[in-house]
Amino acid sequence: MKIKEKATELSSVQLIVLFYFAAVALSTVLLSLPIAHQANVEWSFIDALFTAVSAISVTGLTVVSTADTFSTTGTYILAFVLQFGGIGIMTLGTFVWLLMGKKIGMKERQLISTDQNRGTLAGLVSLMRQILGLILLFEAIGTIILGIYLLKYYDAWQDAFLQGFFASVSATTNAGFDITGSSLIPYANDYFVQSINMILLILGAIGFPVLIELKDYLFQKKETVAYRFTLFTKVTTVTFFALILIGTALIWILEAGNFLADKSWDQSLFYSLFQSVTTRNGGLATMDVSEFTLSTQLVLSLLMFIGASPS
Repeated sequence: MKIKEKATELSSVQLIVLFYFAAVALSTVLLSLPIAHQANVEWSFIDALFTAVSAISVTGLTVVSTADTFSTTGTYILAFVLQFGGIGIMTLGTFVWLLMGKKIGMKERQLISTDQNRGTLAGLVSLMRQILGLILLFEAIGTIILGIYLLKYYDAWQDAFLQGFFASVSATTNAGFDITGSSLIPYANDYFVQSINMILLILGAIGFPVLIELKDYLFQKKETVAYRFTLFTKVTTVTFFALILIGTALIWILEAGNFLADKSWDQSLFYSLFQSVTTRNGGLATMDVSEFTLSTQLVLSLLMFIGASPS
C-alpha cells in the first residue's frame, strides 16, 4: 500500500523515468538468460546492461558482436527489447493494460501524454492503438518481403526469415543493431535490400503524427471533403526529405574524388543515399564510414546532430 501511495505522489515525468529504468532492468535480466547466448560465449553483467540501455534508447552501440553472441532465442529477446525504444514504454504499457481489461484512467493518460509529448489528454488511447498497429504492420510487411527475398542468400528458410525479421525490426525502430556481423555491408551491391531498409528507416523516423495523418488521408471516405494535412506534417515532411536529398548530394560531391572515385553512378547514388538516410537516426551502414574524408564525416556529424523527426 505504501509503495502504491508513493507511486501516486510521483509526477508523470518521474514515473516515466522510473518505467524506463524498470525496462532496462527487465531487459538486462532477459539478455542475461543462458538460453539467450550461444555456447561458450563470455557474457558479463556490464555487457548485458550496456546492450539493454543501447537497445532501449535505440542507439545501436554494442560491445559485442550480436551475430556471434546471441542464440536464436536471444535474437528474438533482443528484438523484443528494441520495441521498448522504437514503440515506446507507454504504448506497450497501454497495450498490456487493454489486454488485461484495465480502464485507462486520468493518471495513465497523463503518463501517455508525457511520454508522447502531447499537449492534450483527448484521444490518447486511440493514438496508442494506431501507433502500435502501424509499427507492427511495418515490421510484419518488412519481415515477409525481406524473408522471402533473402532465401537467395540462405539455404534454410528459417535463417532467411530470422534475418528478415530482425532487419525489419531494427530498421523500423531505427535501432541500428544487426545479426549479420557487419551491418548491411554484405548487401552493399543489393539495392533491393537497401531500398526496403531505407523505406523502413524513414517510416520509423519521420514521426507518428505524420504517419497517422498519412493513414487518415489514404483511408478517408470518398464522400467527405478534401483532406487537409496540418502545418506540422507539411513542414516535417518537406524538411525531412529535403535533408535526405541535401545529405545525398553533399556526400556524392565530397566523395566523388575519394571513396566514390572508382564506383559506377548507381553505386555512388546508393552509397550516398543510404548513408544520408541512415545517418540521421538509423545506425546501419553499407560501408566503413572511416573511409570517408573528414569533410564528409563533418556532414554526417551534422546530420546525426539534427536526427530524425520529433513526435
